[in-house]
Amino acid sequence: MSHPDIRGTGIYFPHEKKYFELAKNRYKVFFTTAGDVAKGAPGRVREKLGYRAFDDWAKYSVWIYGLGLRQKLLSMITPRINNNKFIGRILSYFLELLIKIFYHQTEFPLTEQFRIYNDKNVPLSHLEKLWMSNKTIYGITVERTAQYLTWRLKDNPYNNHNYFCYYENDVLKGYLVVVSDSEVFYIVDIFANNKDERIFKLILKGIREYAYQKGIIRVQCSTIKRSRFLPGILKSAGFVNFKELFCFQKRVKPKQLFVYLPDEIEKPQNSWDPRNWYVTDLIKEGRPYLDKSND
Repeated sequence: MSHPDIRGTGIYFPHEKKYFELAKNRYKVFFTTAGDVAKGAPGRVREKLGYRAFDDWAKYSVWIYGLGLRQKLLSMITPRINNNKFIGRILSYFLELLIKIFYHQTEFPLTEQFRIYNDKNVPLSHLEKLWMSNKTIYGITVERTAQYLTWRLKDNPYNNHNYFCYYENDVLKGYLVVVSDSEVFYIVDIFANNKDERIFKLILKGIREYAYQKGIIRVQCSTIKRSRFLPGILKSAGFVNFKELFCFQKRVKPKQLFVYLPDEIEKPQNSWDPRNWYVTDLIKEGRPYLDKSND
C-alpha cells in the first residue's frame, strides 16, 4: 500500500519487487487480489512482477426473509431507472416472484447429524482427516490442515467462526464455516466428502435453517466467477449471483484476482484455467466482514 501523494511516481514498485523476490525463496505459487482500488494500479504492479490476471470474485446469496431480497433488488434497480422508486418497487416485487419460482426454497432438514462448533471447541483433526482423504479430487485449492486452519480461523483476531458439521455414523462427511453479523451469514469455507452434491446441498439447506433460527436475513458465499464446481452447487441450492442473473456486469477480462506460477514448477493440470480451482473465502486474509459496499 502506498500513500495517495506518491501513487503514480514509481516509488512503490521497487519496494514490492524486492520483497516479492525474497518471498520466492520460500514460496512457489502466489495468489493475490487487486480490484478497482487506486484505479487498478495494484493490478498493473502485479502484472509487472509476473502475475497474470486470473479471475474475478462472484458473490452468491440466498435470502431467508423475503423483505431482504426485495430491498436488495430495489437498491440495484432504482439507479438504473432514473431513481424512480415507484417503478423500482413494482419491478423488484415481480423480480422477487421470479427468483422464488426459479430458485425455490425447499424444506430445511436440520437433524442430529449436524453439529455446531465454535473456535474454542471445533475438532480440527476431523476437518483435517476429511481434507487428507479428499485433497486429490478438489483440484487447486487451499490446504485444510489443522495447522493452517488454526492459524487462519481459530487464531484469527478479527472474526469468530461457527463450524456447521455434517456427520454420518460419527464420521465427518462435510462442513461449512461461517462468520456472522446481525443480518448476514458469510460462508468462509465449505467442503464435502468425494465432492458429493448431496452432502453439499444438505449442508447448505441446514445453514439456511440455522440462519432462520438466528433471525439472519441472508446467507452469502463467495467463489471465483469462472470456477467449474462450486457456482453450480450454490445455484442448485437456491443461491443467486445478481450480476450474472440480470447481466449488470459486462463481460470483461479478469481484473480482481492474480496468480503467479513460475515456469519451473510441475503443473499436473492446466493451472491457468479457473475451472480447475476450488476457491472459497478461506483463501482470503480473514479480515472483518463489515464492509457492505461489495455485497
